[in-house]
Parts: sequence; structure tokens; C-alpha cells
Amino acid sequence: MINSFFQHIIDNPKRTLIALLITTVIFASFIPRLKIDFTIEHLFSESDPSIEEYTSFRQVFGREDNVITIIYKPNNIYDKSFYADLEEMIYNIEDLSGIQNIVSIFSLSDIDLNAWLGDLNDPELIWKETEIREKLSYIRDDPSIGPRVLSKDLSHGSIIISIDNASNNHNSRTALLKDIKSLTAGMNADWIYSGVSVLRTEYVGYMLRDNFLFLPPIALLLIGILSFIFRNWVYVFLPLLTVLITVIWILGFMGMTGLDINIMTYIVPTLLFIIGIGDAIHIQARFKENITQDPSNPKKAMLKTMNQMFRVIFLTSVTTSIGFLALMTTSIEIVKEFGLEISAGVMMAWLVSSLLVPSGIIYSKQFKTETRFPFRSFLIWLSNTIPSRPWAFIIVPSLVVAVSLFKIKDVSTNSSLMDDLRPQNKLYQDLKLTEKYFGGVLPFEILIKTIKNDNGLNRTAIDIEVLNLSKDLENFLKIELPNSRFFSLNNLVESAKRIQKNNKEKLSDETLIKEIVNNQSMEDLKLVSEDRNILRLTGLIEDKTSDEMKVLYAKLDSIGSEFPQDVKLEYTGTTLVALKTNDYLVQALVNSLGLALFFISLIMAYLFRANSILFISLITNLVPIFTILGLLAWLGISIRPPTAMTFAVALGIAVDDSLHFLLRYKKELSKGLSRLEAIQSTIINTGSALMITTTVLVAGFSVLLFSAFLPTYQFGLLAAAMIGTALICDLTLLPALCLVLPNARNKRK
Repeated sequence: MINSFFQHIIDNPKRTLIALLITTVIFASFIPRLKIDFTIEHLFSESDPSIEEYTSFRQVFGREDNVITIIYKPNNIYDKSFYADLEEMIYNIEDLSGIQNIVSIFSLSDIDLNAWLGDLNDPELIWKETEIREKLSYIRDDPSIGPRVLSKDLSHGSIIISIDNASNNHNSRTALLKDIKSLTAGMNADWIYSGVSVLRTEYVGYMLRDNFLFLPPIALLLIGILSFIFRNWVYVFLPLLTVLITVIWILGFMGMTGLDINIMTYIVPTLLFIIGIGDAIHIQARFKENITQDPSNPKKAMLKTMNQMFRVIFLTSVTTSIGFLALMTTSIEIVKEFGLEISAGVMMAWLVSSLLVPSGIIYSKQFKTETRFPFRSFLIWLSNTIPSRPWAFIIVPSLVVAVSLFKIKDVSTNSSLMDDLRPQNKLYQDLKLTEKYFGGVLPFEILIKTIKNDNGLNRTAIDIEVLNLSKDLENFLKIELPNSRFFSLNNLVESAKRIQKNNKEKLSDETLIKEIVNNQSMEDLKLVSEDRNILRLTGLIEDKTSDEMKVLYAKLDSIGSEFPQDVKLEYTGTTLVALKTNDYLVQALVNSLGLALFFISLIMAYLFRANSILFISLITNLVPIFTILGLLAWLGISIRPPTAMTFAVALGIAVDDSLHFLLRYKKELSKGLSRLEAIQSTIINTGSALMITTTVLVAGFSVLLFSAFLPTYQFGLLAAAMIGTALICDLTLLPALCLVLPNARNKRK
């Protein structure tokens, strides 16, 4: 069946190419449907119980991750014209679509004349630097607004903008930020844009930037490598066209099925450009080998090539696909989508390669080409050296693994949310500057809930005793998280008491509290639930690692255990959920690695059946995993979702080389060659193709080192290291083991 199918392809190359073109146009028509977005919900784990608590919090208080913080540093803090322009700009921002609320240095003057800077448009306004400094200091010292809008030294100010739910999506946020930036342009100050909403929007921008940054150098690398090896434009063009068609197909598939491009799947086109080219290279390399033996009949040589390679590249594509499909066992939606899309793309690349390369070569009639084998001398040396010293090639990697296993125990899973950004990245620097002057940008919520006591009575969350508990809690958090900012009902009460300080008739604390709570509007930050049973202490905290936050959680639990029986302490927020998600995801990805290894082992067992071959293939592919894990420990790199994902992915790719080697070895044995002769022939003939494809893979993954995202950088670094290590094992350890271990099918030396 395979023979007749490819006989038809070879006899009708033009029809095959037209069919591929039509299919590609159909897939391309769905690409405009693609949407690009990143929300914090993308990172949520379905199995995490804290998600339910966070969802409950949002139902009561709304989103807490819809804030844009604009920080400004005036060239002169006493410049009247700057504050006049600033006030005008804030009015203009308020008129923008999607704005829910704004807090600035002008917010307090609506209720406190002491904070009023005066009529800034009045040319006769007396403007004295000493008085302005007093006014600014007065605003800064306000318990509710001050620390959020002015830094301690008054050198920096901030504008806190809340976006409404309808506008809290990528397109609306992008348009809103563009409008805000246009309003700040030309003002006499330095501007920084911070906050979770900015973080999301900038992340998407970095995604697009990475794709534009990665693809040109990857394409140039592929052109250079293929040109050097095959010395013929057709043999360069066809593999590149293969991956280009594959990318169009997968993007069309995503548009067709409603899959979005997010913070993880944005790299799918780049990865397919790297991974998908291998099958085309293997087909071309084998065709050159076959046509060299019989140059008189190219169609016969191509038919022989496809009969030899179709099953092989199908199996290697399946093992690669399994590595990605294993990611679908995780409980996080974007990881599942990533695994599905890449695995589908790998199989698409196999299909496109199988159709395009043979039909393209036959149709172009480009059969005569000088193919370079730059690694041939090295491979001949290996084929002579390994049989004479097989144990040396076994002992050395064994020692490396032993050292790595000793060090693996030190591998850490500790990480922070800002680990996604490299320190030299501007967004990272802006977030750190925000921490320095105004506290953190990562949302963290403390909830104090009142429940019915033994007598069936239920006091409210605004009782004085409960508020005192929240005040003690806030003082504790200020000590534990000094570079963070918190906002509570107590801050509003203290601010109100300060305002009425000079009033003859002062309201009691109870009256102030009731007035503040009763005057809560939909636009204001809600601090008490509608039923008044939940008191909220909202914070934007500094970047902390998961281990540091676990210590904080333990201390909060200890404080909560000392609360009265009818008062309960809880904590939630996107920061907590995202950090816990990291822990769930790392564990899930470790499990996916085991699952991928299991299914790949089943394929190996089915193909070779001999226990020794199965053992050899497993050992060969476990060595790179243990080696890279040990390297992570030595370098102090934590296991995070992107690094954990690398192992399942790279395993699927690395197994390809083992399969190509062992299937060729099996074929050589079937010709009646001895094990020694079969190993030497396999190293020389298959080794060249393996080194070419691995060079392409390593070079391609190395381009990811230029990413603005640290996870993408680490993914590229680890994938390149692991695939390179796997090739070394496939060309040294694997043949050495084949020589020294018993072979039930062929015991001849």
C-alpha cells in the first residue's frame, strides 16, 4: 500500500504540489480568526483548591488585577505648569473609554482643602516652593491616599487607574495604554507604566517581538546549514517550505478551533520551524545515498527512499509528538493547548515532508548535487575507536550520571513571578522601580470573615474589635513586606479623623465607619462585603519567591489561629494562585515526563522486542535527562514550569536519533553483517544525518537565548543542551552498549 501510494506521488508530482497548495490556502483562510491575549486565568490549575477561594473573592469584591500604575518623576517638583498640565491630563484620562476610577494627588483635595494646590489655571495664584512642599507632604502623609500617590522623598508621584471589566482585555488595554502614553508625551517628566494590567499587555508585546526576532535568524541559520550541506537551492528550499507550510497549517488549525495565542503558545510557530525540518532532511539525505548507488533511475531511487523512510519518520514523529502530548496531563489549560498544538504540528510536518519533498525533487528534476558530509571524518574515527574501547564510552557517561545523581537532590523548585523577566528587561526594571518608591505591583488579598458563634449570633466585620484585629494584621504585614503597600478600612478611618481634626463637632469612630461603608460606590475600591461579614485588606506586594511566601502563609495561619472563634482569617489573590500554580505545574510536568518515557518505551519494545535493545535505548535517553538535571543543580537554576516542560519535550525529540540509529542498525544486521560491521556502517551512514538534524535543532533552540522572557531563554538553553547531549550519547554510548550487551537475534561478533 505504501509502495503504491508513493508510486502515485512520484508519478504525479505536480498534482501533489497543487493539492498541498490548495490545502495550505484553506488553512491560511482561518488565520485571521486568531486572537492574542494573556490573562492571569491562563495560569490557573484546575486541581488547585485556592482557585475556588479566589473565585469567591472576585464574586464579592471584583477584580483586583485591573490596575494601571503610572509613575512620574518631574524635572522640577515645584514647577507650577507641570501640575497644571498633570491635572488637565488626568481629566483627559477620566474621559477615556474603559476607565473606572483614578486616584492621584488631586483626589484628596475634593474632601480636604488642606490638600488643595490651588487654582492652577489662575495666573495670579501665589506659588511658593515652601508652601507647595508643605502641601505635597500633607498629601503624602494621608493614611489612605498619600503612600500610593507620592514617594517618601516627594521625587516621584503616581496615578492609579482602575479599568472596568469590559475593557480588561488585550485589545482594549493596548488601545487604552496607547491613548494614555500619547497624553503623557511632551510633559516635563519621566514616565513609567506599571501594574498587572501593564504587565499583561507588555507580555503580549514581547510575545510578538520574540516571534519576529526569532524567525529571521532561524531561517538564515537553516539556509546556511542546508546550503553548506546540500549545495543545491532545491534541497534548501524544500525543507524551508515544509516548515513554512506546517506553520500555516497549525495557525489555521488554531484559528479553526478557536485556540488563542497566549504566553505559552506564542512560541509554537518558532518551535515548529526548528523541529519540523528534521524529516525533510532525513528524506533528502537518504535519497542522495540511494541515487548515488543508482543514478540512472531517480524515480526508482525516490520510491526506495520513501519505502525506507516513511515508517521511520512516522515513528520518530510519533515519539516527538508523545513528548508534547504528555503535557496534556497537566491541569493548566494553556499547557494542554501548547502540548496539543505542537504534537499536531509535528505530525503535520511529517505529512508535509512525506508529500512535498519527494514530489518537489521529482518535479524540479534536481538530482545531481554535491552533498557535503562535514562530519564524515569524525564519524569514521568513531566507528574505529568505539569497537576497540567500548567500555571507555560506557564508563565516562556513567561517571557523569553518578555525579549528576548525587547533585540532583539540590535541585530547587523555588521561584518568583518576576522570574519570567530577565533583569536587563525594561519591564522588569520598571516593576522594580515601582517597588522601590510605591511598594509592589503583585496583588495579595487578606480577608477577615465573621461567622456565627455558638449562640447563633453573627457580629459584623466592621465591629471595633474586628477592625483592631485588622490593624494589628496590617502592622504585621508592613514589617514582613516592607516594600509593599496595603489599603484598608482603617486607612480611610484615619484619613477621615485627620480631616475632621480641626472640626468642633467630631464624629465617633463608629459613626465614621458606618458613613464610609454606606458611601461605598461601585467605582470605589470595595473594602467591606455587601452583607458586612467580610473585611478586606488589599495589597500590592513586592516580588517574593514561593518559599518566602510559604513562610508568610505559615505566620498568617498562626495569627489566624489566635483570632476569636467567630472570626476567620483567609488570604488569596492572583499572586498566591500563580505561585501555587507553579508548584502544581512542576509536579504535573515531572509526571508528564514519566508518562512520555513510558509510552516511548512501549514503542521501543514493540519495534525491537529484544530486552537488551529496549534497555540500551532507555539508558541512552535517560543519561541526558540526569545530566541536565545535575547541571541545573550545579548552576543553581530552579525547576520552574518552563524548565520542567523542557525535559518531556526534549525527550520526545532526542528519542528520534536513537530510533534512527537502532532501526538502521537492525537493517544492517538483517543484511547478514556482524554486530561490529553493522555498528560501523550505522555510525558512518546514519550518523551524518543525525549530526545534520541535531545541528539544526541546537542552532534553532540557541536563537531562543535572545528572548526577553527568562523562561523562553532557559527553555532554549536546556533544550539545546539536552538534544546535543542526546546526540553524543547516541553516537558513543548507544553503539558501545550494542557491542557489549547480549543480542538474542544476532550474537555474531
